Amino acid sequence: MSTASFLHNSQRIYFAKLDIFGKYSYVNTYFATQFAFLQIDLLGASGTVAAHPRDYDIFHAALDKCFEEAGSSRNVVLRMLKEGGGCFLTEWEFSPSFNANGKPDGVCCMGFNTNDASLNQLRLEMKLQSLKMISDSSSDGILLLDKNYKIVAHNRPAENLSLELYKKQYLPGDDFRKYIRPGAEHQFYRQFNAALLGTVSEEVFEMVKPNGNIVALKVQMTPVYDDSESAVSGVAMITKDVTVIQDLSNRLNTISVMQSHQIRRPVANMMSLVNLIDGTKLDDREKEYLQLLKTSINQLEEEIRQIVNTARKG
Repeated sequence: MSTASFLHNSQRIYFAKLDIFGKYSYVNTYFATQFAFLQIDLLGASGTVAAHPRDYDIFHAALDKCFEEAGSSRNVVLRMLKEGGGCFLTEWEFSPSFNANGKPDGVCCMGFNTNDASLNQLRLEMKLQSLKMISDSSSDGILLLDKNYKIVAHNRPAENLSLELYKKQYLPGDDFRKYIRPGAEHQFYRQFNAALLGTVSEEVFEMVKPNGNIVALKVQMTPVYDDSESAVSGVAMITKDVTVIQDLSNRLNTISVMQSHQIRRPVANMMSLVNLIDGTKLDDREKEYLQLLKTSINQLEEEIRQIVNTARKG
C-alpha cells in the first residue's frame, strides 16, 4: 500500500496538509470524522481550528520552524478540542512538503491520540510514513545507516549526490566509511556517535567535486530507534546542498558590515552635534528635547549593532 493510501485510510493516525498560509488543504477521513462536530469546512480553515486556544503558539512555532528550516521536522504535543467540551492530548510530527521543483509548498501533519493503547507501535508507523514522504518529496539526500556503518536505504537525491561527488552509486550493505573524504573522518565519527547516544546534530562542511568546484553540504544526523523506542538501532543522515545559501550569507555579511559603517558615520556625527549642544545653555524644554534625541540616536546605534551581529552569525 502506498504512503498516500495508507494515511488516507488510517483509522488511528491523523493526517493533514497545510498550505503556506497555515490553512488546511487536505485532511484524511479519520481527522475529518474526529472533528466533524465543529461543523465547518476544514479545507481552507486555519490549522488551529481544532486545537485548544492555549496551544496556538506551540502550533505556530512548529509551523514556522518547518518553513525556516526546510527539511527538518518538528514534534509537538497539542491539546485538541473534544466534542461536548474539554480537550484531549495528541502527539504530532510537522514536516515540510515540497512541490515538483523541490520548493516548500506547505507542511504535512501526522498525529495520534496519546491515550491509544499502542503508543510505541503508532510512533513507529508514523515515523515510517514520515520517512517515506520525506524520501519521496525531499530534495535532500537521505541515508539510513545501521550501527555498523552499513547503508540500509537511501533516496534518489542521495544517490545523485553520490554519483556527483564520488562517481559511484550507493549500494545497500556498503560500508559508508569508504565514502568519507580524507580529513572529514573526525567530524563524521563525532556526529555518528552522538546520534547513537540519542543526540541530533548538524554541521556544514565543504567538499571538492571532481570538476574542482567546491560544494557546501549541511549534514544532519539523527538517531533511529528500534520497535521498542528504547534503543538506537541506526542513524538517519540527511544531507542538504547549501552552497548557494552559504555564498549568499557571506555576501550579505559583507554588505551588512559595509552598510553599517556607512550608516554609523552620520549617526556618530549626530551624536557629536548633540554633545556640543548639550554643553550650551538650554532651558528645561530644550533639555527634554535633547534627551529624547539622544535616546533615539542610541536606539538607532543599537539596531545597527544588532543587524551586524545577526549577519555575522548567519
